[in-house]
Formats: sequence, structure tokens, C-alpha cells
Amino acid sequence: MHRQPTKRPKVPTRSVQSAQGGNYLRKAEQHLALALRAFADNRWDSAVLLSVHAAISAADAVCVSKHGLRSVSQSHADQVKLLRELFPEDDGTVRATSQLAALIDRKNTVEYDARLCTQKDAEVAAKQAERVVHWARTALPK
Repeated sequence: MHRQPTKRPKVPTRSVQSAQGGNYLRKAEQHLALALRAFADNRWDSAVLLSVHAAISAADAVCVSKHGLRSVSQSHADQVKLLRELFPEDDGTVRATSQLAALIDRKNTVEYDARLCTQKDAEVAAKQAERVVHWARTALPK
């Protein structure tokens, strides 16, 4: 059973059964595995974008599992705000949201700009996604 936040989040959300949190974690792990594969294949843009999606799904996993809520905002940056609202005192969340925010900052560039990602971009993104997915694994109930 999830616990409701003490006040309604400012970020637009929808209710999701907390048991679905594991499904979001599985999606995060799939995206991360493919990001690492893309990195190994020198597909830097794919590695970065899949890393972003891995981190977003990992954040959804924690919000859903712990609070039965998922962001439905048009802005992925609101995912960071939601995590900070739901888990304001948690050191692991603070570190994870920092990694997530950095990844989200890259999302529009990799998806819509003509600039190609470099090996370094992909390496940094994959490491950040690994950290966020690891945090989600440890945060979800066993």
C-alpha cells in the first residue's frame, strides 16, 4: 500500500496502482540495457536518448510504488519537481534528481537538434541513468 503525500503535489499527476511501480522499473531496466548496448555499438544519440528514458521510467517507478502517483505534465522537468515534493528529506532522492535533471536537460537536444551526440555525451548519460535506475531499485519495496 502506498502512502498519500501530506499535500497535493503542484505538478500535475494521475493516480496509478502502486503495484505498477515494478512495471516502470522493468521499463527503466530495459531502456538502460539498450542504452548500454547502443553505447557499445557506437550509437551515441541512441545511447543518450535511451538513458534519458531509463531515468524517467525509474523515477516513475519510485513515485508510483511509494505514492501511487505519476507525473502527467507536458514537461519532463516536472518529474524532478515531483520527486523533490514527494521525497523532500531523502538524500538518495536528492542525488537521483540531480542526475535526472541533467539527463532531462539533454532530451530536447538529442531528439530535436541537428547536433550529434559524442562518445563522451553517451558515456556521461549512461552513467547518470545507471545511478538513477540503481536508486530506484533500492527504493522500491522488495
